[in-house]
Amino acid sequence: MAETRSIESYVLDLCQYIDAWDYENMNNVYETLLKMRASFKEKHYLNYWRVLQCVGEVAADKLIYLVTKSPVASCKKHNISNLVTVMELFSESLSTVAFIKRVNHYKSDILPVVFTAIEQREYPELVRKGFVALYRMIIVGKTTLVTPYMKHGILRNIYQQIKCQQGVIRVDCVETVSYCAKLVAALLQLGDEETRRSILKSNIPNELDVYVVRLKKSKVNWEEVDDVLEFYDQAKMSFLLGSNSKPEDWNSKDKLIEELKQDLEVFIFCSSPPCRKIQADQEKFLYCGQCKLSRYCSPGCQKEHWKLGHKEMCLHGNGPKL
Repeated sequence: MAETRSIESYVLDLCQYIDAWDYENMNNVYETLLKMRASFKEKHYLNYWRVLQCVGEVAADKLIYLVTKSPVASCKKHNISNLVTVMELFSESLSTVAFIKRVNHYKSDILPVVFTAIEQREYPELVRKGFVALYRMIIVGKTTLVTPYMKHGILRNIYQQIKCQQGVIRVDCVETVSYCAKLVAALLQLGDEETRRSILKSNIPNELDVYVVRLKKSKVNWEEVDDVLEFYDQAKMSFLLGSNSKPEDWNSKDKLIEELKQDLEVFIFCSSPPCRKIQADQEKFLYCGQCKLSRYCSPGCQKEHWKLGHKEMCLHGNGPKL
């Protein structure tokens, strides 16, 4: 992203691409975000978080609309390939509790699309991004998403993915299994007795056991391997406790921070463009009382942002018309 461009102008361009169903430029935005996230330059690294926060504040409803309408927005030939672009951008943007809460409000419209992503076999990357989205959504949605996930066949999909990855030790494959393990652990902790019993009676525990044994024998040293082992241990504890295991205390904010810190430190900024102050560890920013998305280091910044354009852009309505 060029230095002369503001965060707002960058995100407004993304909004225009979404409105125009411009998949090429949406993909360019995603690729740029990945470069910013991986950059060793602090300004690019910080701008990655600034852009994501601004996307949640300004483009949340457009992203929700994009996901829900993507299956009918493309011809049959390009439906799945375009869904890759949509799901990459969508999963990357699930970075704040407030934004994910807004997304979960439309779960009945969004989940069919996400499950289409993980059930197709043409694009493995689309499967991974679908699992990322499901895990980040349940981090915030907690028990409200257990039943919808079960109805959509989450256990069948998890089992099939772990089974498909048996004997294939690559970073991308291990990452897919890591999110399968995360989802199993979450369902065991958040689900009711029937849900836990269904997991325990499925072939998932055995498939995970076999995969972990092969993974340990491979002796590869990747961060994704640590993820698999960590959440496998969590799930294994629930397997051993059986259906009498109880959900642990679940703090969505802490869980999301843990998830986002897979690669990097999480930053929160004042939403007022002239400020953009980073929230300190012991500091608690104010939220916009209407949209609950924008945040401010002081009442002065909140008033200034309102005058600078948040009054027109505040997502305080009933959300996108789906």
